[in-house]
Amino acid sequence: GGGGTGIKKPERRARSSPRMNEQDIQDFDSETKRVQDMLSGMGRPQVSNVQARAALLTWAPPLGLINGDKHTNGLPYTCNYEVASSDKGKDGKYKIIYSGEELECSLTDLQPTTDYHIRVSTIYNSVKGSYSDPVSFTTQSCAPDTPSPPKLSHRTKSTLTVQWKAPVDNGSKITGYVLEWDEGKRNNRFRECYFGSQRHYKLTKLSAAIGYTFRLAACNDIGTSGVSQEVVCYTTGNLPQTPAAPRLVRAGVTWVTLQWNRPDGSSAEEQITYTLEMEDESSVGGFQSMYLGEDVTSTVKTLTRSTQYKFRLIASNTEGSSSPSEVLVCITNPDQPGPPSTPYVIGPPLSHSLHLKWDPPEDNGGSEILKYLLEISEGISEGSQWEVVYSGSTNETVCRELKPGTLYRFRACCISTGGHSQCSDSLPVRTQSIAPGLCQPPRLAGKPKHKEFQIQWGPPDGDSIVTEYTLEMSQGELVPTEVYCGPDLECTVSSLLPGTTYQFRVRAANEAGYGAYSEVTDLTTATGPPVQCKSPSLSCTSATSVLVSWESPENYGADISEYRLEWGEEEESMELVYCGMETAFEMDDLKPAARYCCRLQATNQAGSGPYSGVVTHTTSASVPAAVSTFCVLDDQHLEPCLTTSTTCLAVKWAEPCSNGSEILSYSIDLGESQLTVDSVTAYIIRDLLPDTSYRIRIRAVNGIGAGPFSQAVKAKTRPLPPAPPRLECAASGPQSLKLKWGDSNSNKVLTTDIETVYVLQMEERGGKFIPIYRGPSHTYKVQRLTESMGYSFRIQALSDAGEGPFSEVHVFNTTKLVPPAAKAPRVTQLEGTACEVTWEGLPPMRGDPMSYILQVTVGRELDYKQVYKGEDTTFQISGLQTNTDYRFRVCACRRCQDVSQELTGPFSSSVIFTLRRKETPPASELRGAEMAKMRSAMPSDEQFAALILAGFASLSIFIAFVLQYFIMK
Repeated sequence: GGGGTGIKKPERRARSSPRMNEQDIQDFDSETKRVQDMLSGMGRPQVSNVQARAALLTWAPPLGLINGDKHTNGLPYTCNYEVASSDKGKDGKYKIIYSGEELECSLTDLQPTTDYHIRVSTIYNSVKGSYSDPVSFTTQSCAPDTPSPPKLSHRTKSTLTVQWKAPVDNGSKITGYVLEWDEGKRNNRFRECYFGSQRHYKLTKLSAAIGYTFRLAACNDIGTSGVSQEVVCYTTGNLPQTPAAPRLVRAGVTWVTLQWNRPDGSSAEEQITYTLEMEDESSVGGFQSMYLGEDVTSTVKTLTRSTQYKFRLIASNTEGSSSPSEVLVCITNPDQPGPPSTPYVIGPPLSHSLHLKWDPPEDNGGSEILKYLLEISEGISEGSQWEVVYSGSTNETVCRELKPGTLYRFRACCISTGGHSQCSDSLPVRTQSIAPGLCQPPRLAGKPKHKEFQIQWGPPDGDSIVTEYTLEMSQGELVPTEVYCGPDLECTVSSLLPGTTYQFRVRAANEAGYGAYSEVTDLTTATGPPVQCKSPSLSCTSATSVLVSWESPENYGADISEYRLEWGEEEESMELVYCGMETAFEMDDLKPAARYCCRLQATNQAGSGPYSGVVTHTTSASVPAAVSTFCVLDDQHLEPCLTTSTTCLAVKWAEPCSNGSEILSYSIDLGESQLTVDSVTAYIIRDLLPDTSYRIRIRAVNGIGAGPFSQAVKAKTRPLPPAPPRLECAASGPQSLKLKWGDSNSNKVLTTDIETVYVLQMEERGGKFIPIYRGPSHTYKVQRLTESMGYSFRIQALSDAGEGPFSEVHVFNTTKLVPPAAKAPRVTQLEGTACEVTWEGLPPMRGDPMSYILQVTVGRELDYKQVYKGEDTTFQISGLQTNTDYRFRVCACRRCQDVSQELTGPFSSSVIFTLRRKETPPASELRGAEMAKMRSAMPSDEQFAALILAGFASLSIFIAFVLQYFIMK
């Protein structure tokens, strides 16, 4: 316990502030002075290796540190040294450039041919010795500083004049300048074009509108400076011509690539900068710059899919910029749509059909889905082939004619203008199994041989799963014999008798059992094909149908099994149109007045005979076809001389097919009336009703008759121009008139379809009307008018229908100007109980005399009473009471002589007057009062300056008013 107490007391002493007596302070000061005297023994530093921008400075420690003992003085040898430099002379301002323990310092970043003064001091333990004597030295001279780039002082189409400023010579006079240029080749290869002492040079015989690159170096007796920065100077030329509109090279979903040509008349060496500007559908600020450079192609990215953009091009050279080109309008492509959902089955699966449905894609790519495709694949193998079973705009279908008991996979995709989407996930579905149906009858494959048949047959109807087929053969009354059993759809039956007829039938089997036998087919061996048929005969039944008939050829051992008729417009492109046993066939849906050709072939069990000769036939002419393209033209698509009016509509159409007979005229149906026009493709329908809708259709007429009408087109004639509104004066003043027109409530309803603009005109002195307002508003205030004067106005309404007539001329008058407010009156006390009130008069206004009204109120009364009315500017009042407050105010009145009317202006501010009783003061007080009055009458310096400032301000306001008046005129 005692030890802990002994430790705590010294800690408290250590934390408290030490107390020093006077002896300790004297010892500390003497020790600091001794150290400072020791540090002040610093010798002058030495300078060596002096160059233009560097030198080496060395120094020795103070003499006290060199001669003294390290332990005797308690001072180590290592101290900090502080080096100060001055380039303003020995007594100039010094700047510290080094602080450290080393005994030398490298001076860098010096100025050539400059006098420097260096001094050193020693610092130890916060005690700093005095500086040494300064050492002075002068840096050497060197090559000049790098000059500034030359500047263009004058240029023409064939000359350039450049000039430059002299750089710092660094102690040696500049003897010359070296000017280099690249001769306009822009290849970074420079050649000297001038050497001399002049600071300007003119180059001649240059090309117009070409940039030349220059650089400059300066020389003196020491050497050559570095070259300046390169500067490009251009000779003058002409403004580039307006370039052609940019061309669309390729468009993507979020980008378009544009290309353009150089402006006409520009040389290949001329540097032209292109600015490509763009405006989209949603922009508010107009065209924005999208590319600035010298290339003739640019790709604009980060666009919106399926959006219309407008582009224009501006060409620029050193002389300025051309006008914008014509606008190119292009639309970005829509994006590829996303895949639809996985198909799903509606209801239970059937043996031959499935009802499938799928949902539209979540992202349509920016365009409407045009078509859905449903693909089917049989089996579960990934390598199986997919086939399209449905193509349409709806998102559901019923897949029919499927095989019973078969596993199918279904997937869906969609198509839009943006492309083909990815397929959805596949849906595996198995149809219901049933026994096979009736197989197709067996048929002969190829030509029959003497002892064998190559027989084929089709699978059962419904395409159900079949595991094997059984083929039976019989002859006459013999028992049928099974000749084949297997999964194939064909077999070869051999060991037959030539020229013999055999009967064949087939049946199918699967896991559900055997199906029924097919119909019996008779096949005969070893027979010859038919001979060549005679050319068929053709007869027209109508303009679009032909009856083809023929005779049977001779029979050589086998009956004709079928006839094959080929038909076409050219011999090389004939196609099979009929196959059967009939000897006549009617061709339908032919083109009127068209040439056709045909040929015939007969076939029996042995094969096909040769074709008959080719027969040609031309169908008869018919009425014209329907007009496919029919539209109403706007005024912007018409020539100026053909502009439609409110009672006309311009229509245009494409000439339809004449069908073999020349078109003679056209019949235009307007609903209640029809009109006939000549064989033209454009017509102006006149004598219509203004602002009326019409359903118009057209048909062509030839020598055969009138063709069908086209699709009806809806059009509306332009409305009549609006009538002028009723013009009124809402408020009038001495220098302004507020006019209004029309009915605001009704106009809001009318302007929902057509925005109406009003033109207000005012008559000048010469009788000419000039517009003073144009816009949709229904009021306007006319200012800067003259008082008491009549002004004539008229108004006109404009809309999309055109300019309406002017209204009648209305005359509105401005009012008289009331007098301005008078200044506060001055009250002077008179002898007795009287006082005199004076005020400043106003000049007559436009010849009208002025009178004044003086009012007074006594004490705390609020109502003023009139005590004077007249033309004088002074009035005396007697019978006043002493020590009573009187308030006076005055106003001006304008007596209008032309209308016998008096206009009263506003009252002035009131002035308070109190009647004091006068006492006769001594003579000395009178003289003192007079002297004080004289001193108060004399303005002080501040009041005199304020008066001068107020005068200048009034003069400035007056000059500004005059300038504004003449500028507005």
